[in-house]
Amino acid sequence: MWHPIDQFLFHRIVGETIVAYAISFLVPLIGPALFIRFVGIKGLRNVLSYEARDTPIHRLDPRLKLLYPVFIGVCSVLLSWQWTYVLFGLTLVPWVLLRPSMVRVRILTVIVVAPALLSIWSQGLYATTPHDKLIFAYPVTMFWVGTVGLSRAGLVYGAHQAARLLVTSSAALVLVFTTQPSDVVWATTRLLAPQRIGLAISVGVRFLPSLFERLNTVMRAAEVRGYDFTTPEKWWRPRQTYGYARRMVRALPLLTVPVLVGSLRGCGQMALVADSRAFNVHRTRTTYRVVQWRTEDKVALAAAALVGAGVAFLVATGHGRF
Repeated sequence: MWHPIDQFLFHRIVGETIVAYAISFLVPLIGPALFIRFVGIKGLRNVLSYEARDTPIHRLDPRLKLLYPVFIGVCSVLLSWQWTYVLFGLTLVPWVLLRPSMVRVRILTVIVVAPALLSIWSQGLYATTPHDKLIFAYPVTMFWVGTVGLSRAGLVYGAHQAARLLVTSSAALVLVFTTQPSDVVWATTRLLAPQRIGLAISVGVRFLPSLFERLNTVMRAAEVRGYDFTTPEKWWRPRQTYGYARRMVRALPLLTVPVLVGSLRGCGQMALVADSRAFNVHRTRTTYRVVQWRTEDKVALAAAALVGAGVAFLVATGHGRF
């Protein structure tokens, strides 16, 4: 039964072209489809904003949480890709302590894992040479896409890059999820960094949630005026999927212009607020906050020391990247 189909798809130029089109264009659409289906604008807006809770990670010193992504990123660069996945497993420990809801876990999984899988797939297509062992060789009709086919060596290289993407994303989202933007500014000044760096990090942490808030507001206003943004109930039906994609493409000018104008106005207001509060006039800033180290801070520092010692040992014994 499968023999004629196999002959057509893998031994005829028409069938090979169909498979190549699916590999190049259909499979990469799975990530955006999962994002729209399980996350959406509202979910991304909620997950990229600070949530006030009483957990050991929330109670940590902001300086430790600010240095945490930097420390994890440096460790991921030094380690080989196999040990980087072990490091990614260690970055999941703070998430266990945070005890996020299942809805947030699902959203975070899609945000972190989907780009990593797409990175593996894209490297499998384009990090190839004609001498690599190909899982599927593209026919001559696909010469214009710039790749010879899907390579096993490219997939392995993509796994290298995805490991570091997973580690840095997991660590950075812990900072965003558990730290107020004002605490980020306080932490940078206490780490003897310029005040502008603290303001830039604070604006970066706050920018995405506010951007998606504006986008969600514009979409709701357009829906009140009769525009349809409803997602298809069944994605495998081409008519519904095509109709949704067509509506979103036509709505791009309707959405981008108000969001861009609102972002520019917000930047202007933020600059006025910073000037009114005499930002960066004095080298040292005063604060009413008195942060004292707690048991959680000492445990976190000890855990970081153990991880750093383990990374140094692995690098010294030849398990590092260099």
